[in-house]
Amino acid sequence: MKKYNLSSSAISWISFDAGSTVFYSGITGYFFPIWLVSIKGASDSDFALTITIATAITLLAGPTLGKIMDIYFTKKYFVFGFTLITCLFILFYGLFSNIFVILLLFACSLVFLNFAEIAYNSMLIDVSTPQNRGLIGGLGIGVGYAGSFFVVIIGLFINSQYGTYELAFLIISLILALFSIQLLFFTSTNSTLISSTSNKLKSVITNPIQYLLEEKYTRIRKFLLVKFWYMSAINAGITFISLFAVETVGIPPNKIPWFLFVGIIFSIPGALFWGLFTDKFGARRCLILVISSWILGFLGIVLIPLLNLDQNIWWIVISFTGLLLGGVWVADRPILIQYSDDNDINESFGLYNVAGRAAYLFGSFLWWVFTAFTPYGQIGALSSLVVCLCIALILLVPFKMLSDAN
Repeated sequence: MKKYNLSSSAISWISFDAGSTVFYSGITGYFFPIWLVSIKGASDSDFALTITIATAITLLAGPTLGKIMDIYFTKKYFVFGFTLITCLFILFYGLFSNIFVILLLFACSLVFLNFAEIAYNSMLIDVSTPQNRGLIGGLGIGVGYAGSFFVVIIGLFINSQYGTYELAFLIISLILALFSIQLLFFTSTNSTLISSTSNKLKSVITNPIQYLLEEKYTRIRKFLLVKFWYMSAINAGITFISLFAVETVGIPPNKIPWFLFVGIIFSIPGALFWGLFTDKFGARRCLILVISSWILGFLGIVLIPLLNLDQNIWWIVISFTGLLLGGVWVADRPILIQYSDDNDINESFGLYNVAGRAAYLFGSFLWWVFTAFTPYGQIGALSSLVVCLCIALILLVPFKMLSDAN
């Protein structure tokens, strides 16, 4: 039972995930895009392009920054410092009326929090043991989902007579700062460049193409191509769904907190269901079903404005997609592990993270292209995400895994 004992460092590390989720759910997924488009008069294509550029910067600069972090300072100071810079940028959102300046501030906040998360993710090796690493990582994800409840509460408040979006930005920056401060004081991490395993992992992240071309990564390479396509769709869908709801479906902004609440509530039993399904029927079959369900969910969202359906159907579709939220992560990690040798597991997850960031970049890029340069707007953008999911499904179906032999 010793492996289930959590140190204060582990608890502090787990808690930080709630703070970062408040940013991604509250700033990127809700308050900022609606405020930017509905009040400041920008377009959602401006927002999509900003995310694309910020993600590209992270993808290019992150690996080198990761090396610097391990050489010079303990990682928790980088998490604290970069998060604090993020909070400052958030505070400045409401002080300017120029759209370019506002988007620049948002891009900087997104980049610096991504930098903080590079250090944060690498801290897992310091706050855990090989025996409880999976448990602690899983708890971090679970607490992150719980952080979304902060966003719901803030959303309900800003829609009252006392609330404003600028006040929401202030509250989120304070929450994020508090979670980074507790991380600074309650975690202890190794300040030296750790091990050959850690060095190998950084090499993978620095030179992902070189590693992907190695023969032993053939199966992983094929799987990460699948991941790229489905995560391009899912990441973009989660990021832009609030804008789609308000601008295209016609959902009033004051109802957005409630549909976030519904999605979170349904994601909890959904994660449990997909976990049990994976254990019984295998990760590949689970992922096929999850991707197929995401296709149905996105099609349902597209058809509401396209066929002028009753807006109440929105709540049914959101409940359905809420059930799917945890399914991808429950299923695709076991596939990656099965395709990896024990000695190469860290390298495999390094490639996994690179593929995820590349997918986020591509999905945001697609949304920008369709909303900025085509007459199809958000409906066309969301439809393009359905195509991405279909490509992923076509590539995944022929996959063979040892666990499927039964």
